[in-house]
Amino acid sequence: MQAAIDASQPNDTIYIHASATIYPEVTVVRPLVIFGEGALPDQQSLNNTYIQRLNLYFSTDYTTNAGGSKVYGCRIGEVRIGTGNVSCNCSTSILSASFGVSNVLFERNEIGNFKMTSDDIGDASFALGIHNNVVAINNIIFRLDSDVMRNCLFSNNIIRDSGVTGFAGVSQVGNIFVNNTFVGDILSFSNAQVLNNLFMTYTNNPNMIMIYGWENSFVNNVFSNTISFCSSCGLTESNNLFSVGNVVNQSLYSASTGTGQVWNAGYESIGPFPDFHIASGNLGVNYGTDNTDVGIYGGAFPWVDYDSPNPRYRYYAPPSQLPVLQEFNVLDPVVSPSGQINIQFKAKSQN
Repeated sequence: MQAAIDASQPNDTIYIHASATIYPEVTVVRPLVIFGEGALPDQQSLNNTYIQRLNLYFSTDYTTNAGGSKVYGCRIGEVRIGTGNVSCNCSTSILSASFGVSNVLFERNEIGNFKMTSDDIGDASFALGIHNNVVAINNIIFRLDSDVMRNCLFSNNIIRDSGVTGFAGVSQVGNIFVNNTFVGDILSFSNAQVLNNLFMTYTNNPNMIMIYGWENSFVNNVFSNTISFCSSCGLTESNNLFSVGNVVNQSLYSASTGTGQVWNAGYESIGPFPDFHIASGNLGVNYGTDNTDVGIYGGAFPWVDYDSPNPRYRYYAPPSQLPVLQEFNVLDPVVSPSGQINIQFKAKSQN
């Protein structure tokens, strides 16, 4: 996979097959479109496009970076967006304190740790990496970890496990969290718009939801448990705008779990999953500011369930833009160096 990336030109599209083995760590330093076959498509007998770690970095001379990249339908152990933490011999005239990898899209992926970093490149005056306009839509994310993001959008994601950590920093401005379903008990972000989200905790760990952060605007969110602010951090409710349409300690029953707490803390990475559709008659139905449901099935990018009778695949559909290859035959197994390879294939669409 790294060889294909290194051979690519800016804005090329790279298709990554599902495999029984994990693709090792790769680094992207130019804008690319990466298509996987899904984190767990049932057409692939449990194989998936699994990348150990995806680095979206700058080139070693800092003249190009992975800004503008798009990633679809992959299972990724860690996404790391940063400068690459390498020495730069380039002129400081090309550098600035907002030097970051920006305008990146992630859609319908499973991401273990989503981390945006700020790196010291050797010049003490430059600890660089303020990342702008990173967009994540319809992903399953185990952990968000960054304090160097601005004007980023997280919409209609399932955010699990550790929830959101590391976001309470001064380099956070203008970020939006909308129509996500959070499962966890730690929230740490600042200067953000937080609206139309559903917040849940674990079945065997139904603790209060702890908020670390300030100057956030919470609007029309539903919390399954009580909330608390980090008193040791000097925070109270007055540090945040938390008065518009929010509902706390609400037993918002989903269609199948019958409880506001879902997933045991010791869950496996892949399934089984609760049903995050909000049952008819519950408060979260049409409760968003746009009169759609709170959580992943409302808003501008409502989650589209994969057409499978097995609920383990509900949240792991391949990207709809990528057909599933059914048959592939090379008709000319031996060709000259300047010859033409004839192939025959059959595929079907995801929709």
